[in-house]
Amino acid sequence: MDLTTRETKDKTSIKITIEVMSWLKEDFGYEGWGRLVLEETMNPGTSILDLLHILARKYPRFGQKAFGDPRKDFFDYCAIVLNGTFLSGLPSFNTELKDGDNLILSPGFYGG
Repeated sequence: MDLTTRETKDKTSIKITIEVMSWLKEDFGYEGWGRLVLEETMNPGTSILDLLHILARKYPRFGQKAFGDPRKDFFDYCAIVLNGTFLSGLPSFNTELKDGDNLILSPGFYGG
């Protein structure tokens, strides 16, 4: 592959790193104590919500829990952290991902 082809290929896809925390790892078929880190390559313009739907198709157990209730118009299955910033609500899930972004899926936080 020559440099021109490599440059073109690099501009037509982005790579995102996803770290799945705690008991959520089971929904991705992982049954260990170690870290679960996934890498996804996708098209530019992909939003966080798009990525969650991609993961739901690849990992049906995650998909069933995250999107199984068609009456819900919000995503509350887990907390989402993008590059160190907690996201809240669907509007922030429309954020377009960029090459090198780091997404963390963590169990939701509750307090009182």
